Amino acid sequence: MKLPFPLATLAGVLTWLLVSGITLLILQRLPGPQPWLPVVLLLLLYGGCFIFLTQESSSSLALKQRYGHYLLAVQLASAFGLLWVLPTGHFDYLAILTIIWVSLLPHIMSQYKAILLAAVVVVVWFSLQAVFEQRSLWISASLFGSFHLFAIVMQSAIFAEQQAKLKIASQHQQLQAAQHLLLAASRQGERHRIARDLHDLLGHHLTALTIQLEVARHHSDGEARLQVEKSLQLAKLLLSDVREAVSSMRDYADLSLAHLLEPILADLPAHLNIELAIPADLTLPNISQAQHVMMLVQEAVSNTLKHTKATTLSLSAEIIHDSDKAELLLCITDNGMLADNWQLGNGLTGMQERVAECHGQLILQKVNGALQLQIRLPQEVINA
Repeated sequence: MKLPFPLATLAGVLTWLLVSGITLLILQRLPGPQPWLPVVLLLLLYGGCFIFLTQESSSSLALKQRYGHYLLAVQLASAFGLLWVLPTGHFDYLAILTIIWVSLLPHIMSQYKAILLAAVVVVVWFSLQAVFEQRSLWISASLFGSFHLFAIVMQSAIFAEQQAKLKIASQHQQLQAAQHLLLAASRQGERHRIARDLHDLLGHHLTALTIQLEVARHHSDGEARLQVEKSLQLAKLLLSDVREAVSSMRDYADLSLAHLLEPILADLPAHLNIELAIPADLTLPNISQAQHVMMLVQEAVSNTLKHTKATTLSLSAEIIHDSDKAELLLCITDNGMLADNWQLGNGLTGMQERVAECHGQLILQKVNGALQLQIRLPQEVINA
């Protein structure tokens, strides 16, 4: 099982195992009957919740998924359950379990809210323990409270670093994509310049030569006339070839969609598998549409990495012909889990605005629990 923050998760699991082992060892040495079954069940429940919450998968039990918050509450309840059922005066270290619990909070809420919630947990925990043991525990509460604060601050720093790395990686991909697009635009511009020069210079001279040969044909006869007519036919054929070459260079689009998306889909996290279904000969009509498509795909990939915990991202594209018009159909989906109460964020709103600028259509639908994006863009010239 691959974990999003393996060192922190491993430390949490080892700490839970150590607390569990010490608890069972102490319980064994206490005289009289002891609540073995509830203690073992609560310890297993706590550890199971922690492992499920910290796994990196599309499971609905993961921390940021559909039932993650409920599982987080169950984990805390199991810790309080141990405080309730265990004999008093022997297990002062059990608050370590709440330290492990609060270390998860920065991944689902702000640092300020996490600290407030941790303070409430510490106050309630040591208030109950003080009532059970009939003694003051303000020193222990202060010490463990500082440990809770330290855990939250450290995990907040780790989470902020992860987000910063994702942002830098996204910006780096955008820069590479922009450079790639600029190079393609430069090649296309150079090709158009060459086509224009061929038309204006070589085409002009060939036209003048054809006219001169027409005049020479009318002023010659015999063998000379035959040679002039052959030269005239060759000149006309050459002029036709030049015009065809110029038209081909102007019409040819060096904007292969699969080639343009290479910088965006390269260097993605190892856990995200890309399934690409784009014909090699699918090209975009102009630089404007190429830029829009690249930005749309970039935003879709960023949303997948940030919000879905998906392991597979599928991207397909095709040209759909309908009567006298053609559309580019771009489908993007992943195998992540979409929350039931999901709402449009800034990313999807920006995608809608960009598609609207292209006079296209963005269709959002839920397929097998994941969000699928269908983008339709006209293949005509886009004034965006």
